[in-house]
Amino acid sequence: MHELPLPSSLSSLVEKLQVVQFYRRNIPIQLPKFAVYAVLDQPVFDKFVYREKRKIGLIRLGKYLVPVIDPFRGELEELPEHVVVISQHRGNKFGLFGYPADDVVYDVELPFYHRSVRNIVKDFVTD
Repeated sequence: MHELPLPSSLSSLVEKLQVVQFYRRNIPIQLPKFAVYAVLDQPVFDKFVYREKRKIGLIRLGKYLVPVIDPFRGELEELPEHVVVISQHRGNKFGLFGYPADDVVYDVELPFYHRSVRNIVKDFVTD
């Protein structure tokens, strides 16, 4: 069978990992772009709840109520500039949660051989 090279627009998708990088308290966090459901600018919380003595914000997105939690197990003391909404699935179950962000960078790409790629995708890809 003869192999055809992929068009350059498609080959970049398999040679690089697209990453959304956001900052919380000046610490960068990288997520694979395929796991980011949405980025909300100037979010408005519908309500706050306490779980295990932590303040968690809730945002309604259509039929979903999305919990927003601090990635460093802190509290939501002030309203963030952005919320990065992340999709998770286990088997046939789907869920959303969000992280507060001070700044978001959308156009980061890493080659698949980069040493960070495995760590970035490990929570979102099953073997």
